[in-house]
Amino acid sequence: MTLPERLAAYNTPEGAQRYLDEYSKVHRKVSDRRERRLLNRWARRIGEPGTVLDLPCGWGRYLPFFTELGARVIEADYSVDMVWDSRRLHPGSPPLGGLRCFGHQIPLADRAVDLVFSMRLSHHLADPVLRRDHLREILRVADRWVLFTYFDHASPKNLMRRARTRLGLTDKPPKSTLRRGEVRRIIAESSFEIVTDPFLFAIGSGHRMVLARRLPAGD
Repeated sequence: MTLPERLAAYNTPEGAQRYLDEYSKVHRKVSDRRERRLLNRWARRIGEPGTVLDLPCGWGRYLPFFTELGARVIEADYSVDMVWDSRRLHPGSPPLGGLRCFGHQIPLADRAVDLVFSMRLSHHLADPVLRRDHLREILRVADRWVLFTYFDHASPKNLMRRARTRLGLTDKPPKSTLRRGEVRRIIAESSFEIVTDPFLFAIGSGHRMVLARRLPAGD
């Protein structure tokens, strides 16, 4: 399936329902619990963000988390149906607003929100240029904090996939990754610093979950 075909399928009620159904699977529930443990731990560092951009918001699984922190949440996704599903599933946590956009083209001003939250988008961007553009864009829009994931090129999971591909043991496509060094460089160039960036799981996951904050002026 080509990228335009994948995007067209995603931006449909059926595509939104398939994504929602994914989170009934055991491995999704396990990773979701791990993500939430890290977020609950980091919430003390973040404090009370006034505004949050959740991109991609999906069906709003983190909307209640941020509204409980007292934040006003802008939900953004390429799929209009995802945004509407979030409204339907979380009527008690009304968002500040909704946007349809790409992760590398956010129609907001520089430093428009206190925190940008971008969970599990980077590895879906097959073009490495877009992966880097996505990172620069969320840093541009964030005033204080960014919280995002990417698939680490040097992770054991990716190294194993590459070895299996070379040996002809799998026909799965290569992972869409970023190198830890380039992530750190882009973050530094945007006047941010990484607070912490652990693997989601030490074994079995190539995703790093990154919390970064903007440096005070002059640093």
